[in-house]
Amino acid sequence: MRILCVDDDEDIRNLLEDLLGLSDLEAIAVQDTEAALCLIGKEQFSLYIIDGQLPGVSGQGLCEEIRKRDQKTPVVIFSACGDAADREAGILAGANVYLVKPDINEIIPTVKRLLEEASNSLS
Repeated sequence: MRILCVDDDEDIRNLLEDLLGLSDLEAIAVQDTEAALCLIGKEQFSLYIIDGQLPGVSGQGLCEEIRKRDQKTPVVIFSACGDAADREAGILAGANVYLVKPDINEIIPTVKRLLEEASNSLS
């Protein structure tokens, strides 16, 4: 299970890589939309975790771009912006789940649930 994490904050990228690694999940972390789209064009991922506030194209914009290419792979937006309008925009952009930073307690349970649901839909 490979997970692409996109966040411009190095500490968050490192935290996500560590948390996912402790759960036996392989995390690839990049800092911006351009790097993410480059990888998405070359490799397959089981799930995406995207910061809502990215330089250039927003997390919602990246989510929309992912959905143009891939309707099935789960997307989690993990953003510091947690008001209702931001959450709604993330879901409308195609995210399966919108989680608010800095609460990391829901990351692993959410990722595992989404991966299981995606696996079950393939069976």
